[in-house]
Amino acid sequence: LGSRTNKKKKMDEGIITLGNGVKMPALGFGCAFGNWADTNAENVGFTPEDAWPAMSMAIKAGYKHYDTALIYGTQRAVGTQLGLAYAAGILKRSEIFITTKVFHPPADLGLNLIHNTLDMTNSAIDVSTRIRHDYERCLQELGHGHVDLLLMHWPGTGSDAVLNRALRKQCWQVFEELYRQKKVKAIGVSNFTPSHLTQLLEDCQIVPMINQIEVSPYFANHDTVTFCQAHNIVVVAWGPFGSGATGILRDPLLLSLAQKYNKNIGQIILRWLLQRRIASLPKSSNYDRSKANLDIFDFNISADDMTLISKLDKNLSSVPHGDPHAIA
Repeated sequence: LGSRTNKKKKMDEGIITLGNGVKMPALGFGCAFGNWADTNAENVGFTPEDAWPAMSMAIKAGYKHYDTALIYGTQRAVGTQLGLAYAAGILKRSEIFITTKVFHPPADLGLNLIHNTLDMTNSAIDVSTRIRHDYERCLQELGHGHVDLLLMHWPGTGSDAVLNRALRKQCWQVFEELYRQKKVKAIGVSNFTPSHLTQLLEDCQIVPMINQIEVSPYFANHDTVTFCQAHNIVVVAWGPFGSGATGILRDPLLLSLAQKYNKNIGQIILRWLLQRRIASLPKSSNYDRSKANLDIFDFNISADDMTLISKLDKNLSSVPHGDPHAIA
């Protein structure tokens, strides 16, 4: 009976239902690889070649939700590895949830000249046409006919509030069109603050189903999480472990809680998020840790301990040079 109960709990807790009824695995595998946290390192930038072994490992570990983006350069690896799993009978497309993102401003990390990013300030660019083009390119690289979730990767660029709002509206209108045409199952945003969301809610016809933002115990993002949940927008946490840059995996409180619950620190963080109904995108290059990240459904963190974890917040982002609050 206990085994059946735990299995049902995993099924219930492991799926989050979006505002339109689409069901999404609460735990996904993040497919951005590279170094963007340590700008003093020898190499700074994306390393999409790392996606090939990582995807093979993640499929073996049992992940059903994969998060990529045009700027990451990993869509071909993600799509190919999934395709090989389909061909081998290991997975079915219907079991898999794929997220990708477009609408990212030029970045030092990105391949800007081949248009993995979008120069939003260039008035010569037809943003609506470009968004349609970029989505089709995503599908081509993935080798899939649709994705389950399409996100607006960033809320704009710079301090021109009027321009950014207009650009977000243009992009979102294309997203709404793709959604109505059933070319994507769900649409959402990423790195949006309450201010960005307030404007978009005034300008949109379809409420975003997702806001993918940085959330970890050291960067709790309480205001954005509260706003999203009040508006039935599911929060997906990227960087739940601080992208290896904040020292969170060595935190004394989390270490003591890991010992208390007989889990590792990563599992404590992911469980803290799950109990707040926040989906997350853990990432590890280690098979055992990747598999362990999925094993968070056989325990509950007490209310008092949940509060203690939430109080760890230091407003410490793992990517301090990429602050969405600086975007008007």
